[in-house]
Amino acid sequence: MRITAAFPSIVGLAVLRLSLLLIAVLASSANAAEPKRILFVNSFAAGTSPFAPFNSAFREHMLHAWPAQVAFYEVSVDGWRPGIKENEDALVQVMRSRFSDLRMDLVVARGLRAGQFFIRHRDELFPNAPLMVTGDEASLRSVELRPGDSFLANTVPSVQVVTSLLRLLPDTSTIAVVFGKSPPEQYWVSRLKEEFAPLAGRVRFVWLDHLSLPEMRQHVATLEPGTVVLFGVLYVDAAGIPYLENYALSELRAASSVPIFSFYESELGLGTVGGSLLANVESAAIAAKIASRMLRGERTKDDQVTRLNVTAPRFDWRELRRWNIDETSLPPGSEVLFRPPTMWEEHKGVLLAGLAIVALQTGLILALVAQRTRRRRAEGESSALSGRLLTVHEDERRRLARELHDDVTQRLARLAIDAARLESAQTVPPSSHRSRMHADLVRLSDDVHALSYRLHPSILDDLGLEAALKAECEHVARQGDVCVDVDVQTVPSKLPQDVALCIFRVAQEALRNVVRHARATVATVTLTSRDGGLMLEVGDNGHGFDIGERTDRPSLGHASMQERIRLVRGRLQIRSTAGQGTTISAWVPLAPAANVSGP
Repeated sequence: MRITAAFPSIVGLAVLRLSLLLIAVLASSANAAEPKRILFVNSFAAGTSPFAPFNSAFREHMLHAWPAQVAFYEVSVDGWRPGIKENEDALVQVMRSRFSDLRMDLVVARGLRAGQFFIRHRDELFPNAPLMVTGDEASLRSVELRPGDSFLANTVPSVQVVTSLLRLLPDTSTIAVVFGKSPPEQYWVSRLKEEFAPLAGRVRFVWLDHLSLPEMRQHVATLEPGTVVLFGVLYVDAAGIPYLENYALSELRAASSVPIFSFYESELGLGTVGGSLLANVESAAIAAKIASRMLRGERTKDDQVTRLNVTAPRFDWRELRRWNIDETSLPPGSEVLFRPPTMWEEHKGVLLAGLAIVALQTGLILALVAQRTRRRRAEGESSALSGRLLTVHEDERRRLARELHDDVTQRLARLAIDAARLESAQTVPPSSHRSRMHADLVRLSDDVHALSYRLHPSILDDLGLEAALKAECEHVARQGDVCVDVDVQTVPSKLPQDVALCIFRVAQEALRNVVRHARATVATVTLTSRDGGLMLEVGDNGHGFDIGERTDRPSLGHASMQERIRLVRGRLQIRSTAGQGTTISAWVPLAPAANVSGP
């Protein structure tokens, strides 16, 4: 019973704990889903150059620096434009009305006026929101910061800009300074006059704050060489006309007859030459990192003030070219921007791919050339070996033919003669056996003589090619049923041995094919001099064949003819049509191959 009673209590406690855990998780999820809200309070109207680029860059960097969602809001304490009355109480009421349902997690005040405004009304607006003020370091003493606040201090490099442009353009004698007529602009005019006072002996300063923008355009258009324009801020001109964005700078750049310099990095690329500038865009990245730490509550009083440095010397390549400023005169370590990319820089990927393809093709071509060289070397060696084999073969046939003709044939002839004498000297009637032996010896002698001729016709060495061809044609005509006509015209009496032997062997092989395969009744052999060589043609009226149906592997006789012709650098051609006979043409040069032109 005790166990049964205790069981519901345990279950109830577990359910209570689970419910509390779910409530905590849901609350945590709700808080995590709530975005961080950042309010910009600007000293000038939204879009005023050169302050607007900071706000845009800060937003971009903040979205990358803060892992969760961020919501941005913006108001302007803009009381310096003509016709606008300053009424801080009304502005506070508007802000309280607009943001009454929102809790700001960070307030970023751009400039001293915005910072002082928010500090005066902080408790009425967002008393718990930390404050980040950005402004000139000289205004730091005019701002009262609380723990957790921060100040990004920058110093306008006024003297540094002037001294660097004087080193870049040493012939400069006059600097026309552009500012407007609003109170903050006039504050900078008076301040810069004090800072430029030590440079009065080196260069003359002309202040254009008393002019309207159209009058400034006319003035800068007539400036003499040796003058430069130093663009500060043109928020409201002397005529009381306000200008936002970079309109005033673009107008002056279009009209100016001399180079234009400025103090701010954000104006580089809009018509100014460049130099060591106030990094109002790069400082946005630093401000975003500080803001992230402030949102996490990590800021302490020891690092409330962060001082920003000017950029390394940076110049616009287009303006350098426009005013013929030599890049070699730039300060060491200068960075030249907006230079058109080179062919390599613009098409690096394509060029690398093209070079890779060219390299691959070159490698393939070299491999093919090497393979071709090896193949030609192998073909040359094969050709040389084939030539040597044919030469050795012919030499061996010549030796065997000579031995058969000079030895075996003579001995057989002598035996036949002795047999005939023996037969005639017998007193008894001759027997059929002795007569048959005598006839066999005569036939054997004729066969050996014919074999000797087939191995190598001695007539070719003794009487020349013409006589050998005629003898071969007569021999073929006697052996078969083919009538052979031979016609030898204007053939030199003395021919190189390899040429004469090649022509004879081709004719011999062609006539052998006529007898064996052509089923011809008439064959013609023609040998003439043509185009610096000898032209042999062997034709027949046989049944012929279709050359297109020939196999890829030629017959042994055909291959022998081709090899012999190739060794003497000649050409072989076979023409045949089914039912119309065959003609074999062989042209062999008599002069060196380089000096011979075939048909």
